[in-house]
Amino acid sequence: MAGAGWDVTAWRVPAPDGDWTVRVPRHADAAAVIESQHRLNELLAGHGLPVPPGSRLLRDEQGRLLAGLYRYVDGTEARPVGRAARQRLTLELGDFLTRLHPLAGAAKAAGLAVPHEPWPEVWSPLIDRCAALLPPRTEGWIRATGVRLERASRVLPPPVLVHADLKSEHVLLGADGTIAAVLDFEGVQITDPAVDFARIIQAWGRPFAERVLAAYRGTLDVACMERAQAYRDIEALQAIDNAEQYGQQALLPWARRDLASRAAAATRRG
Repeated sequence: MAGAGWDVTAWRVPAPDGDWTVRVPRHADAAAVIESQHRLNELLAGHGLPVPPGSRLLRDEQGRLLAGLYRYVDGTEARPVGRAARQRLTLELGDFLTRLHPLAGAAKAAGLAVPHEPWPEVWSPLIDRCAALLPPRTEGWIRATGVRLERASRVLPPPVLVHADLKSEHVLLGADGTIAAVLDFEGVQITDPAVDFARIIQAWGRPFAERVLAAYRGTLDVACMERAQAYRDIEALQAIDNAEQYGQQALLPWARRDLASRAAAATRRG
């Protein structure tokens, strides 16, 4: 087994002409997710984005989807060591986002993603539902972060197609340090470009994200990084919400600790 996520279990399957990654649905609704990802993969490949090649679907005799396949990509996770390697990755990610983000219109037309605004549709109701479940100091910090996020969200750039889950294991590098493939577009969205920068902050840190921003050639507003940091800071609220709504208690202690430590750090900074 190569890995498992919420929707699929992935297997590396050897073949004489090159190995395949085979992604098998884990529940009934996952077949539609795999099919949508296949269509998105074709769209992105058609625009020259670094996605795994050879995407296809495997069906049974009744036409039911059994699995999604693409060629196995022999790369390493994007955990560059050394200044030069990290700088190369910032340029690579800046270029990747510059080419990905403008494809919002094509993805929307193909029915692969719909536009949404993070503050009114996600974070404002999430804060309303979850902030009061936390200790007073953490609650106060979350609400203050929400005030800043609301202010920074009043004027947004045009919505773009975002990956929404960029992290080291989803970015595979070739031997020369260039991006060989970006994986797992399960959470793809048409939304604020700051969503992608928030994930970059989470995976590689704020200074790294600032360098990616400098390499980015798209249109951004001056508050983009402020929103990205806010999205990152209160992300653990989603785990609190899942615990309350769906009984997913396993991440609850981590989420409370993460938010409490961020609130404490903000207090120390004054």
